[in-house]
Amino acid sequence: MKRLSLAHFVVLLLFACSLAAPAETLRGRVTNGTTNKPSAGDEVLLKRMGNGMEDAGKTTTNARGEFSFEVPTSQTPYLIWVKHQNVMYTHLVRPGSGVADINVFDAAADVPAIRILEHMIVMESNAGTLKVDEIFTVENNSMPPRTKSGQRAFEVYIPDGGTVQEATAQVAEGMPLKAGLAPTGEKNQFAFAYPIRPGKTQFRMAYTLSYNGSFQFDPKIQYGVDHMLVVVPCCITMTPAPGAVYTPTSDPRIKIVNMFIASDVTPQQQLGFAIKGSGMLPRQEASGQASQTQGADNRPGGGLGVPNERPDPLSSVRWPFLAVLSLFLAGAAFFVARSAQSSPEPAPLNAKSQDSQATLLDAMKEEFFQLEADRLQGKISTQEYETAKAALDKTLQRAVQRQKAR
Repeated sequence: MKRLSLAHFVVLLLFACSLAAPAETLRGRVTNGTTNKPSAGDEVLLKRMGNGMEDAGKTTTNARGEFSFEVPTSQTPYLIWVKHQNVMYTHLVRPGSGVADINVFDAAADVPAIRILEHMIVMESNAGTLKVDEIFTVENNSMPPRTKSGQRAFEVYIPDGGTVQEATAQVAEGMPLKAGLAPTGEKNQFAFAYPIRPGKTQFRMAYTLSYNGSFQFDPKIQYGVDHMLVVVPCCITMTPAPGAVYTPTSDPRIKIVNMFIASDVTPQQQLGFAIKGSGMLPRQEASGQASQTQGADNRPGGGLGVPNERPDPLSSVRWPFLAVLSLFLAGAAFFVARSAQSSPEPAPLNAKSQDSQATLLDAMKEEFFQLEADRLQGKISTQEYETAKAALDKTLQRAVQRQKAR
């Protein structure tokens, strides 16, 4: 009888412990956006973000594209990674927020209906060095929708002697992530391995060239471009090559640069130009111009002034340009702004605070994802990984604490 009582006691103790640590089920559903059918057999990883990026579970989707994890009841956000045809798709979720719906797409090395909405080239020179930033806003309108993947997902060209300083990729409403940019074997051609998902992706590359006061550019493009903009400081002149499709343009609120624009550009058209002179973008004056411009509307992507009927050749590229200008002035990261040109009216203060927190957490999960991916692929050393992860952990912990305090 004593042994039986002891066994009962152990069972009751375990039952009491289970009551003290309640759990709930985190559910998700993965849909193949290419076929509009459930995506079965995809690998699903769960990462807990409350104290850094901790492994919290691993499973695969069932025949209905469903998956589930048992997680402790808390407000700690989780990051779901779904691997479909070797492309990762991420989704931020909190327990109790309902079923997480995640879309994935079939991947292919050759995907039609990809077009460059904007290609912007910004240049300045200092101490015998020409600094060049090129930004491409790429749209994938494939039907049915598919992700372009592979080691040569997006190809670009850098002039002879160019030294790459930075390369990033960014999806809409995300943050810039480091992206691999490697030579393809063709002269001056490099390729981003970052997948081009359906929708918009922005690629940026920064490189330097030796500069003696003049340089001949011969840009090459892989796809058609809706708008191409070349920007240089006022002290640098730009001369289009004979037959080039550029036309000078200006904006009364942007007086510190020379700009040339070309629209509806095809790979067969002449895109060459020459620059001459030296100089940097004027920091103080540019800051004043940017602040005056943004003062008209404090909303993200807000208006630059009262609309009128005058045709505006810079309407589609002004906000990306101002973002790059801010990058030169303050060293800030480049964010996709074009998709925010039709932002709604400002929300109430509490809603804005919640939106800001959600944006921060979404940005953090993207950076955690990239950091883990770099580590797995051996792109960074253990020391670099630990240093970056510690900084991200601290920032994330503070964000979660502020959220819990509300």
